[in-house]
Amino acid sequence: MSTQDYDGMNGVRPGSGWSKERALLWKVANEEGTKKSDIAQAIGMSRSAVSRYINNDYPDSEEMVKAVREYLKKIGRWEDDPAEAEAAAAAETAAPEGGYIKRIKELGFVLTGDAERVQGVCRMCHLNKEFGLLTGNPGTGKTYTLEAYQKQNPLEVVLVTCDETSTIKSVLADTAEALNIDPRGTSSSLLRRIVKELKKNPRLLIYDEADLLKGPTVLEAIRGIYDKCKTVGVVLCGNNALAERILLYAEDRPEMARLRDRIGYFRKLTGISEQEANSFLVRINATPEAKKLLTAIGRRRGIRQLVKALGRLLEVTEGDLITEDLVQELGDIVLSFSV
Repeated sequence: MSTQDYDGMNGVRPGSGWSKERALLWKVANEEGTKKSDIAQAIGMSRSAVSRYINNDYPDSEEMVKAVREYLKKIGRWEDDPAEAEAAAAAETAAPEGGYIKRIKELGFVLTGDAERVQGVCRMCHLNKEFGLLTGNPGTGKTYTLEAYQKQNPLEVVLVTCDETSTIKSVLADTAEALNIDPRGTSSSLLRRIVKELKKNPRLLIYDEADLLKGPTVLEAIRGIYDKCKTVGVVLCGNNALAERILLYAEDRPEMARLRDRIGYFRKLTGISEQEANSFLVRINATPEAKKLLTAIGRRRGIRQLVKALGRLLEVTEGDLITEDLVQELGDIVLSFSV
């Protein structure tokens, strides 16, 4: 605990090691008589946490410091240090290490929380020969991350993209082609060749856009590959309705109940957080106001639309400053970027 004095009535008193926020809040509570319960309600923390913070028994976490500072500003007890404010402004506008990017391709792969979830399910299904399910709203970066995982493991991972026209035969043919074996023949002959190849050379099979598959029969065929091989991992990926459909089918169809029961890993993607969006924009030369609008695009429309918006803006600015007006103008002419 920091160096401090002790007051018999009010407990500890601010000492030399106290932060400005903690010392001011102590005065508000102990010298000005504001109830700790009122402070707690105002800053959105529990009374216990506020009491411990005031008595120097609670860490100066980023969340607590920010909440206390905002509260002190509201009641007129906080004044920004001019030097600190200037330094913060300079840091906010300073170019990052390596400079700003001029083309969206320079951004590279951004490991968001959702990307980690996708990679985690793929990795566990790959290593443990399990059946996995990934679901999320459009634009959460599922496909991009799956493609990145496949590129990282080109000899061990097969990626098949489904669509509205996919049938049992077309999915089996696409799987065979991805395995570099003859994609011609009947569904049964294709299934035999696929199983034979996978028993000889086990791979992770990833089926993207699996929510577009019509009816349960194609999903059942994919489960059949998994059951017959016993040496492969399988990942189904699609929108949030995919999990609901599998559960719904399982109520009336025993074969779909078998699919449901084989799912060992299931993750639902949530989209990028505000903090992730801000980190994503570190290498983008944009005003704070422009970054707020871009963050809103990412939060509402998903990382795919954020990347697309940035690509369009960088085409126009070539790395020069992106302003709020430019982002607004983009939203006026491209519906999916509307903020």
